[in-house]
Amino acid sequence: MLYRVLLCLVLGCFVSVSIAATKASEDQKKLAQTVFELERSVAILQVSTASLGDYQSLSTKMAHIKSLEYRVNFMGNLTFLLCMALVVFFFKLRSQQKRLLALENREEFKESNKQTKDDEK
Repeated sequence: MLYRVLLCLVLGCFVSVSIAATKASEDQKKLAQTVFELERSVAILQVSTASLGDYQSLSTKMAHIKSLEYRVNFMGNLTFLLCMALVVFFFKLRSQQKRLLALENREEFKESNKQTKDDEK
């Protein structure tokens, strides 16, 4: 009999602790929801009390930011194209230098052959 009473007490304590934990988590959820709703209400009130001048200044600032964004995009594209043009220019310059060197070597070879032929005569 004593064991049954002890078992009932342990079970009762366990159930009460689990209910209290559930109740605490529900209270926290309710509190978080209430805080969220209050913050949302404050934000709505702030927006509703804004004047027409505030909206117009915000609109002009947004337009200014958009124009800056377009300028930055244009300058970025222009810089990229300039870099690509420089890369192409240097590759062409390198190939021209190779062709010029080959032409000079060929001319030197012809002159040296001409001199050896002249020496043989």
